[in-house]
This record gives sequence, structure tokens and C-alpha cells, in this order.
Amino acid sequence: MNDRQQHQQEVRAFLQKLFSNRDWEFTRPMGTGKETYFAHGNGSIYFVKLNAPVAIYQAMSSIGLTPPVIGIGCLEDGTSLLVQPYVTGRKPSRKDFRDYLEQIAKIIDRTHHSPELKRLLPETPSDLYSVLASESLSRVQLRWEQCKAQVPVIAALVDEHLVYLAQQTQGLRGAGLVASQNDICNANWLIASDGLIYLIDLDSMSLDDPAADIGAILWWYYPPGLRRRFLEIVGYANEEQFETRMHVRMAIHCLSITLPRTHSFDRFDPDNFAESLTDFRAILAGSENPQGYD
Repeated sequence: MNDRQQHQQEVRAFLQKLFSNRDWEFTRPMGTGKETYFAHGNGSIYFVKLNAPVAIYQAMSSIGLTPPVIGIGCLEDGTSLLVQPYVTGRKPSRKDFRDYLEQIAKIIDRTHHSPELKRLLPETPSDLYSVLASESLSRVQLRWEQCKAQVPVIAALVDEHLVYLAQQTQGLRGAGLVASQNDICNANWLIASDGLIYLIDLDSMSLDDPAADIGAILWWYYPPGLRRRFLEIVGYANEEQFETRMHVRMAIHCLSITLPRTHSFDRFDPDNFAESLTDFRAILAGSENPQGYD
């Protein structure tokens, strides 16, 4: 059986107890992350996610920033399980990000500064932005070392960029932690059919520099003319130091998303790796998002 389905029978038994219904069919969402299911039964569809940070989802659900958590459990091997209702909606387009700028900025503000979320997230050894960036870069470098022999043609260029980023992290100034989502691309947002907007993947959340989230969402989805307004709503100063931190953290993130995630079902694709570095190379060159903002 495919590893992404290894707990399916236990999930079925859990749902039978939770809903007193014995007839369940399963489909799987797209993607290569953790083991997840759409469970069809009881006259409804539910989203089931395994090995997720349950307390984080519950906290975000309690303030309306992710869909409700209607069931939690623990399987025989200790794997956590959570159940949410299936929410009809869509991933936001680039236009949606512009049209819903105020709502999206407020969601990030509430996430970053939620006392409950900050309490639940693991402590960090330092709140210095230079240390946080350096640790983030080190984690990416470890994953890169496991893959780079498969792409010898471009490996030297990536290594050169990593040396540059290591130097840049040392020069970052300031300190302060927020509850950072850390993977804030459009795939992890949902505009529900009733107009509510949710963050739907919280597995990478940690205490971190706010520039990690803000740099990603601004560079990917907001042209320069809208960024000052976004920063005003979310409550961060539009200043050179913040710009530098966003630049560094976005470059690290752009490399990170090209590499297989730890404890996932991702696979490294050597044939398409050079092309996947488009954003990484653009941000390091000081360019805007090559895909544009339309």
C-alpha cells in the first residue's frame, strides 16, 4: 500500500466512532505533503489530516482563521489525527490578493500576534533576526546537501548563492518573534463560497521573524505600489532594515520550496530543478516576481 494511505483503515474506524456511520469512501487531495484524505460519508465530506499540530489548528479555528476542528484523535502508533469539514471554495488568484488586500493583511496580523498561538509554538533559542535567518538557512542547506549531487551542472551556482545568503544573515539587525505561518503561498489560502477567507495549512508554523511571511506575500502577490498600504494594515514599518530581512528570508524560502520537505512524500526532480530556481534567482538579483502581478 502507498505510504500516503498507510493509516486509512484506522482513519475509517475513527470516523465510524466519531459519526456513528459505517460507510466511508476516501479520496486524496492533490500534493505530496502529509497523509491526508477527503472522507465521504454521513451525508457530508470531511477533511482528515494526520500528524498535524492539532493544538495549532484548534487555536486558529477558535479565532476563525482556519476551518473548524470537529474531531481529534491519536492512532495506535501515536500519529495525531484531526477532522475538519470540507469547505467549498477556491485558492485565491493574484487578482484576489489585490481585491482582498485588507482582509488578508488583517488575517496575517491576527495570526502573528495571537497570544494563544505564540504560547503553543515551541520556544526558540534566540529572538534575534540574524540567528533566526541563519538557522532557517542551515535547515535548507542540510536538505540541499542531500540533493545537490543529482544536479552537478547547477550545484556550484547554488552553493555560491548560499555563501552570499550566509553573509547577509549575519548583518540582519533587530529582534522579536511572531506566530509565523512560514508557507504563505496561495495554495495555503482558501476563499470560501460564503466569502470567508482561511489559512488552511499550518504545519510549518513557528515563532519567527515577521519578515518571513510578509516578504513572501508581498513579493509574490503585491506590486510595489500596494506594499505600503499592506504594511500599514499589518502593522510593520516600511523601512530599509525590514526590506533587507524580507529579501533575505524570501530568497531562503524560494530555495527551500524546491527541495523535498522533511517527513513528507516529496520527491526531488533533477530534470526540472534548474527551472524551479527561477524565483530564487530573481529575488537574489533584486528583480520583481517574474510571473508578474496580473
